[in-house]
Amino acid sequence: MAPSRFSVYSPGHDPDDGTSLEPRYGAGREQDPGYLASLRGGSVLGQLRRMWLVLVIAPVLILAISPLIVQGTGDLFGGAVPWFCLPLVAAAAAAAVIGPRTPRPMPPGSPPPKAAAAALMNFRQALLVRFALAEGVIVLGLALATTARSEAVFVAGFVLGYPLLLWLSLPTAGRIEGIRRRLEAQDAESHLWAALLATAQPPDRSAYTSRPDGKAGAGDQDPDGVTKS
Repeated sequence: MAPSRFSVYSPGHDPDDGTSLEPRYGAGREQDPGYLASLRGGSVLGQLRRMWLVLVIAPVLILAISPLIVQGTGDLFGGAVPWFCLPLVAAAAAAAVIGPRTPRPMPPGSPPPKAAAAALMNFRQALLVRFALAEGVIVLGLALATTARSEAVFVAGFVLGYPLLLWLSLPTAGRIEGIRRRLEAQDAESHLWAALLATAQPPDRSAYTSRPDGKAGAGDQDPDGVTKS
């Protein structure tokens, strides 16, 4: 069976020695070309920022079509009391408290290649956790809005959740520095910038074997995880 392509996101995954990554040791915040400029590059950071642009645009699109999803009654809060907004405030407060506490510090003493691979994995996981916390506020607003039959409740969830989403998870230079400091809180050297500014590697397809006729062998999987006979 082919190894999982998503093992890098697994909390139980033990990073390898970094041979699949070529960190730019010595690189730091000064080598960051900027958010927009990095989108045109082939670095791990540029790849991550391109993906995040798609993620942060999605809630805006949901807001745009919310009148089609939520059938309001036309008056303020659709006739429902503003108590529907209290869970949103609580969820936003929880996200604001929990989000900045991720990731946990790295233990010191790891060799640079392994530290860079572990830092990159922890960085990605932290962004996903932070994104989920902030996005949860917006999704909760949509659920409460359908219950209250009020678009205003969803707008309240968006107003609370979307700034949190940008503040907690958008991989700007400042955000990366904040996460790096957390990773190095126990005097570990994370080499996070070195890993992020490394050239993004293409997917490893070596695990997918082929028969001499060029077709996948029985029981083999293609890169999309589909078994071919």
